[in-house]
Amino acid sequence: MKNTHLEHLEDDILNSGSAGGKDVISFLRQFGHMLTGIPSELSVTTKWDGAPAIVCGTEPITGRFFVGTKSVFNKVNPKICFDDTDVDRFYKGQLADKLKDCLEYLPQLNISGIVQGDLLYTQGDKRSGIVGGNRVICFTPNTITYAVPLGSRKASAIHLSKLGIVFHTVYKGDTLQTAQVVPQKQAPKYYSTQDVFVASADFADATGSTLFNPRDAVRYQSVIKMAEGSLKRSSAFLDNILLQGQSKFVMNLMLKRFFNEQIRSGMKITNTKDIVSKFAKYYTTSINIEISSKKSARAIQRWKDAKAQGTQFIAKYEKELYFLIASYISIRTAKQMVLRQLNKEKSIKTFVGARPTTPEGYVAHHNNKMLKFVDDEFRLANITVDKQWDSK
Repeated sequence: MKNTHLEHLEDDILNSGSAGGKDVISFLRQFGHMLTGIPSELSVTTKWDGAPAIVCGTEPITGRFFVGTKSVFNKVNPKICFDDTDVDRFYKGQLADKLKDCLEYLPQLNISGIVQGDLLYTQGDKRSGIVGGNRVICFTPNTITYAVPLGSRKASAIHLSKLGIVFHTVYKGDTLQTAQVVPQKQAPKYYSTQDVFVASADFADATGSTLFNPRDAVRYQSVIKMAEGSLKRSSAFLDNILLQGQSKFVMNLMLKRFFNEQIRSGMKITNTKDIVSKFAKYYTTSINIEISSKKSARAIQRWKDAKAQGTQFIAKYEKELYFLIASYISIRTAKQMVLRQLNKEKSIKTFVGARPTTPEGYVAHHNNKMLKFVDDEFRLANITVDKQWDSK
């Protein structure tokens, strides 16, 4: 498993059916422990909005230090860079310049295995500013701007450094192409040098500011019970949708795309009955577009038959679909409660443009599984960003 894409908490019921539902409830209950001061089995890392993704360390076969993007894992033409000549062969422009900086400075960290992180800045990306009347040092690796008060130890380290990075994933394997993610309870730890500022991905609440007050703790447990109840009533249906449909119109994938489009268009996902109706229309519209794109009578008839089967399925299982969506909404409600608490720990100020915002989100680790907790605000803001780093 390569760490190329983490899934949102609520999408796990669509990806993994009833088993995903059980995992989601387990994650939420463990967060309930964590946010009320009870020992929890969760470990939580903070998602930094860095770019590009950097994979680096010791290449297993040669033992040489390497850097690259996630393209180092390509089965064909892996883009692994041992020196500047390799960088120039595989990459261009600003990305190539940043990878050359990584080649120059990251060996100072003495990375013995294979790790993945996100680049926060190189020398020219840092700038000074004023936030709330206080002078800060800033950098904007992707969507979010990070601002650190001048005079702090962290700001001094950033000012002196040539490069900033945060590591979050460890791999192990005999080759890069066969390397697998090693589940970690904590992010890989490396110490900053004068040239390299290593930010910590591990979430820490030293003051207890993230703990629920008694009223919110009770409400949180109530929301979890609502989610659990509706999941039980849609359990068989959750498994059924994994098999219903064909190609990109398998029902669980359609639901996932539908919810994602709702979120990314700024629409609220709150009214269960309304969402059921909207999804039925979304399904019909999407498959009509597919039908209109076909030329042969055979292909047209194939997708007309698929449409008939899909619309009949939605109508037949309307009640079960209602409870699935009710589960999705309750899970998202609980997730937002978790995010509000975690966001109370804020040692670095974050902005989108000039507007204060919350951090990108968090990754929760439990029972060798990782799910991400990301606020809709970031998902919406992130649409406009050109993902040039991940396309290289």
